[in-house]
Amino acid sequence: MESLNLLHLFPFIRHSVELFEDQNRFLKKIILTGKISALDKAANLFSFTEKTIETFTELKEDLIPLLIRENQKKFTEELHSKAQISIDILIRNLFERTADVGFLATDNTIIEFIKGKVALEDMRHHLNEYTLKYSVYNEIIITDVFGKVRVNINESNRLTTSLDPIIAHALKSNSYIERYSYTDLFSQQHKTLLFAQKIVDKNENIGVLILCFRFDDEMYRIFSSLLNPGEEIVFTDGNEIIATSNSSTRLRKGLPKIDPACEYTYHKTTLYVSAKTKGYEGYFGAPWRSVAFMNVKKITQNAPSKDPVSAKCSLDENIKAIIGKADNVIEDLSDVIINGELIASKERAYVLTPVLDNLRNVSTAILSTIQDAVNNLENTIMEGLIYDVKTSAKLAIEIMDRNLYERANDCRWWAMTTIFQEELATSTPNTKKVGDILNHINTLYTVYTNIFIYDHNGVIVAASNDLSIIGTRNSSNYVSKTLSNHNTQYYFVSNFEVTPFYGNKATYIYSASICNQQKVLGGIGIVFDSYPQFQAILEDSFPSSKKGFSCFIDRKGVIVSSTNPEINPTDTIDLTDEILHFNSTEATYRFITYQGKKHLVGIAKSQGYREYKCQDNYKNDLLSLTFIEY
Repeated sequence: MESLNLLHLFPFIRHSVELFEDQNRFLKKIILTGKISALDKAANLFSFTEKTIETFTELKEDLIPLLIRENQKKFTEELHSKAQISIDILIRNLFERTADVGFLATDNTIIEFIKGKVALEDMRHHLNEYTLKYSVYNEIIITDVFGKVRVNINESNRLTTSLDPIIAHALKSNSYIERYSYTDLFSQQHKTLLFAQKIVDKNENIGVLILCFRFDDEMYRIFSSLLNPGEEIVFTDGNEIIATSNSSTRLRKGLPKIDPACEYTYHKTTLYVSAKTKGYEGYFGAPWRSVAFMNVKKITQNAPSKDPVSAKCSLDENIKAIIGKADNVIEDLSDVIINGELIASKERAYVLTPVLDNLRNVSTAILSTIQDAVNNLENTIMEGLIYDVKTSAKLAIEIMDRNLYERANDCRWWAMTTIFQEELATSTPNTKKVGDILNHINTLYTVYTNIFIYDHNGVIVAASNDLSIIGTRNSSNYVSKTLSNHNTQYYFVSNFEVTPFYGNKATYIYSASICNQQKVLGGIGIVFDSYPQFQAILEDSFPSSKKGFSCFIDRKGVIVSSTNPEINPTDTIDLTDEILHFNSTEATYRFITYQGKKHLVGIAKSQGYREYKCQDNYKNDLLSLTFIEY
């Protein structure tokens, strides 16, 4: 897509082109008139003015494409960022689902149910307890190896047998099966995103577990948090639309071909930008692409402000050279007028007076046109930076909330494991038996450095990795709260603080009560591997090719994570109260000086995700900051 072909998209730039051309013609006319009336008096002056006109023409030929390029870049990069964010957020979510189905397929209660040792209503209640903690599922189905449905939790979904090939595929596989397609597992016969895994008992396949992801609900949440009016996003597999931010888009027949190398195209009246996922923890999901697009009217209605942004950004050498050329044109025209006045006075060449008056007028107009164009350019670049820091901060805190939502749910899921309940009910829990289960869980959920079980006295009885902690008593505040809790929907979290459970580094430990018939037998603690996980979130969210850093902080300025190697977790960063007390639901920005350098800072506040920090018992007020030098 060549910049010069897009002039019609930017009427505010086209207006500058028209002004440049009018002023260029007027300059040439002035010089021609002057030559006719006073060439013998000011030949050198007119020769210099003609060279200035040539420079002015070159300036237009350099500046206009640059204006188009930077305005086009601003819109395409914003769209690309939304396409990229949407698919990467989904992939992070679905990665967790692959672990869930692997864990739940080994749930002892489910195995005992298939063997006929657990009543149907008890099984349904058990599965409902899982979905109460994870609202991302709208159905859990368990079949036998022949496709007979043994239990499902969605009462409106009445089914007895399934011929869906996902069942046979799961029975043949040693891993999960993921598929988005039509299925007879739902009576409505609509497309569903399914995760299936075989259920095994003593090396024998006895059934299949199928988790049904609330795909449309999740896509609505992702799209609604990203898009402005006039913008749309669709997911496509190359043949058809998988998901859309606008239901009417499903009725359209296809999308234009997008070259993966350039990732965007302009087709008729619409700008399309495409992205594929970067993956997460080695997981890439289905081979989908995200395509964000908007009608060009969106562009024409959003000309950069003529008023200069309150701060100037640093510019690359090409842009500096063009702005330098603009300054030279203005300076040269000023010299022409001054020298012309001297010649007119010395030579008594009064015929130069109207020529100089016209030059003075056109110089003023040219100065205004150049200043508007340069302001447009600088504002466009700065507005792009402002968008970058705001989006980066918002994305980072949203991914953090989504990530920690999973942690809050994981600990409560695993606390429901019947073997944990049975072992804690005995006077001497089988450390190896419990530890083997914890280790299996930890291999599925790789974001934890350790998972441990403690009894009603807070004494650790088993662990997944660090076995040296077994037998020690954990008297932390989150343990005390867990042991006094009887609500299976509650979870408890440590402060972000240094702990021996994380190699004397700071992290969060999530905890949930292990109960049996309302009696608290103990609890489960999961040690979040905060340093690499938070680092990855911040790095993935940071604007590419920009110089700076990002961080998560609490309201006192205490660092939770930072990509600045000089700032470590639990350090305190010196910031203004305006930033520390920021409390809007919308991301914002500020210009500050940090460590002697000018920074543009994006600021976003944690909003929670689904029930997490919104409808539960947990409060943890954090901010995300993105610093870019300008």
